Amino acid sequence: MGKAAQNARKDREAEPAAMRGVTRTLAVVRALNANNGARVSELARLTRIPRPSLYRILDALCSLGYLRRSDEERYELTLLVRTLSDGFSDEPWVRAIAQPVMEELQHEIVWPTDLATFHGNAMYLRATTRRHSPLTIDAATVGLRLPMLQSATGRAYLAFCTDSEREAIIANLRRSKEPEDRRARDAGHVRDLVAMTRKKGYGERHRQIFDKTGAIAVPIRRGAQVLACLNISFIASALSPREAASRYLGQLQDAARLIEGRLAAQA
Repeated sequence: MGKAAQNARKDREAEPAAMRGVTRTLAVVRALNANNGARVSELARLTRIPRPSLYRILDALCSLGYLRRSDEERYELTLLVRTLSDGFSDEPWVRAIAQPVMEELQHEIVWPTDLATFHGNAMYLRATTRRHSPLTIDAATVGLRLPMLQSATGRAYLAFCTDSEREAIIANLRRSKEPEDRRARDAGHVRDLVAMTRKKGYGERHRQIFDKTGAIAVPIRRGAQVLACLNISFIASALSPREAASRYLGQLQDAARLIEGRLAAQA
C-alpha cells in the first residue's frame, strides 16, 4: 500500500472519532444552554457522555473561554458563547423587521431586548441585542430554551394566545417530566398566573431562570395569533418588574406595535 493510500485510510478511520467529538461537544453546549450552571453529574445524565470524555470536553471549552467552572464545581456558559450565534435568525422577518426595532429600543433604554417564539411547549430565544448593551450580565444566547411558566415571554404568550392554544399547551405541560413544568398540574396556579398577566398587560419574571436578572415581556400579534413575545431584561437588584414596567412598558408596547405594523405592511 502506497503512502497516499495509507494516509487516506487513516483519515477515514479518524473521521468517525472526530465526528463523535464534535457531536458530543455540541451536546454539552446544548445541555448547558438549557441548564446553565449544571454539575458534571447532571451533564452526564443529560448528554449520556462517559465522564472521562465529558471532563475532556469541559476542560477544552473552559480553556477556550466558552465555559467557566465555579467554586461549587458547576459549569457555566460565558458571554463568549454569544459570538457563535451572532447574526443568526431562523425566521427572515426576525432579522429584517424585528431586529432593527429591537436595536432601536435597546438604544433608547440601554437594557438588552429579546424576541422569543413558541415551539415544542417552550419559548426559544430567536434574537437579542445583548451584544450591544453594556448592562448585559447573563449568558442568554440565541437558541436558549425558556420554560413557559417561569419566563416573562412564556407567561406573556400563555396569557395572550387563544384559549384553545393555551389549553393545548397546558395539557402538554402537565404531561411533561421537566421540573420547571410541574406547576402546570396546579390549575389554580395557572389560572391566577394568566389572570394576573392579562391584568398587568405584560409577562414578568424576577430572579427566575437567571438569578441576577428580571424581565418583562409583551406579545407580538398577527391577527388573533401571538407570533412572538418581545422582552426587556434588567438587573434584578436595580429594578423590580413593576418598576421596569412603570418606566419602559410604554416603549416596549410601542416597539411591539411597530413590528406588528411592519409585518402587516409586508403581508
